[in-house]
Amino acid sequence: MEEVYIEKILFNDSQEFTFLPNDIIVFTGANNAGKSQILRDIKLLAEKDKASTIIIKDITLKKNIDINEIKKECQFRDGSYYYANNYIGPEYSLQNFLNSEDLGSLFSRFLNHLTTEERLQTSIPPSSFNQIEEFPYHPIQILYANDDLEHSLSIFFHKAFGVSLIVNRGAGSIIPLHVGDAPVLSDGEDRVSRSYLERLKKLPQLHKQGDGMRSFAGILLNVFTSRHTITLIDEPEAFLHPPQARLLGKMLALNKPNERQLYISTHSEDFLKGLLDANSQNIKIFRINRVKDINKMNLLNNDNIRKIWKDPILRYSNILSGLFHSKIIICESDVDCRFYQAIMSSLYKNEEDVNPDVLFTHCGGKKRLKTVISAMKALNVKIVTIADIDVLNEKTVFKDITDVLGINWTAIEKDWRVIYDYVASQRAQLNTEEIKKEIIEILESVNDTNFPKIQGDKIKDALKASTAWSKVKEVGKAFMKGDSYNSFKKIEELGREYGLFIVPVGELEGFYKPISAHGTKWVNNVLETLNDLDSNSELAEARAFVKAIIEY
Repeated sequence: MEEVYIEKILFNDSQEFTFLPNDIIVFTGANNAGKSQILRDIKLLAEKDKASTIIIKDITLKKNIDINEIKKECQFRDGSYYYANNYIGPEYSLQNFLNSEDLGSLFSRFLNHLTTEERLQTSIPPSSFNQIEEFPYHPIQILYANDDLEHSLSIFFHKAFGVSLIVNRGAGSIIPLHVGDAPVLSDGEDRVSRSYLERLKKLPQLHKQGDGMRSFAGILLNVFTSRHTITLIDEPEAFLHPPQARLLGKMLALNKPNERQLYISTHSEDFLKGLLDANSQNIKIFRINRVKDINKMNLLNNDNIRKIWKDPILRYSNILSGLFHSKIIICESDVDCRFYQAIMSSLYKNEEDVNPDVLFTHCGGKKRLKTVISAMKALNVKIVTIADIDVLNEKTVFKDITDVLGINWTAIEKDWRVIYDYVASQRAQLNTEEIKKEIIEILESVNDTNFPKIQGDKIKDALKASTAWSKVKEVGKAFMKGDSYNSFKKIEELGREYGLFIVPVGELEGFYKPISAHGTKWVNNVLETLNDLDSNSELAEARAFVKAIIEY
């Protein structure tokens, strides 16, 4: 068994992590966090250049190989060994390899740094070779010599682009790859028959295709055919459509050869989802937070990642995109996200302004805020939570949120009780006869044997409207008086210290009263009719609210 892999990495935040030979290690983070630099540092250290690294202080290599097997891959001339025409040295150079701290002269044999350009270059046809006397080094040469491998990669490629990948074994001095439907061999033909080659020649060549095809194929070729035991891949999603990026992630996680380490820097939620689709135990995801000159490495807990992935609402949300932003803002609904994002954009509309690196996401109602907050904390992402004021109406829901945010419940319970009791003491909006009338009308409209859920929801809404909380939601903190107002201010201020922002006007629609609609209709009307989100006087409180969130 051949094992040459990175066993340990010591980062500049003084954290050291251990890895296995079959691991896929993924680096995520906001722009300029250091994802690509980490790959460059690994390469430099493997080449024994510690002086030039920035994020990684040191790596520890594990080597368990048979030098005699390596000799078979090398050329021997004039008393020295060469690998792919790269000078290795005399016999003792190979023997010393096992005891050295780096990869030395065998660097190109064991480590491959797949930059964007490197992936594109892989598709260029290499020279032909003598299978009997020469050793194949280029991925396409290896594919040429292995029918089963060609078949497997062609299947992968077809899944992504709907065309096959075919080796041309009769092109003379070079070995091109063609894309399309592979010609069917007629009776008496083989793959070097003139008639077959004429049909194959008519198919497009891979290296003349778009960057997406070439990059995708370049990664497949280098990961699945090469003998490198350590492969560094920078932004594998480059040039790919989201479904292709996701497919690539899943293929790598499911089909990567054993005893091969992959180190990947990515800025793609889709690629990450593809990796997670595979449900592999060997995936390690790091989120990098850059603090001045120190890059804080956060290894995400796989159990937490799987928990997110099992939650159907979280799985099909954009929550994983939070890994690539400096901050994530969690709202109750998609409507909230749209409005707050529009207000944020209005604050940074000048050409010289740069929009803050934040992601807006929603959880589908206040009862799920706890779940999403917990998930995002597990991803080591800075979070802000926005909740309508009626979050104070349900003790269990509110306490769950404060608990997961780290707010001491005993410090706010008394003030919460003051608010709750005050609202409960206020006169309901509707009297008993009005409520009865509304409910009777709902009941009389039902003719089905099974009571429709939508009508049940209407009754719930009617009962909800009969409480003072509906008024609180309509006017916000202005509803509070005296002690209840003071208690609300205490909770509001403490909440903001922990990233919890309670809507001061009650709910979203309270920021702009001239439009009486609700939900999606309200947001659409606001965005369609108002061209002055940045200056409209009625939206001053909304702008101040969003500004405080951005500055948190």
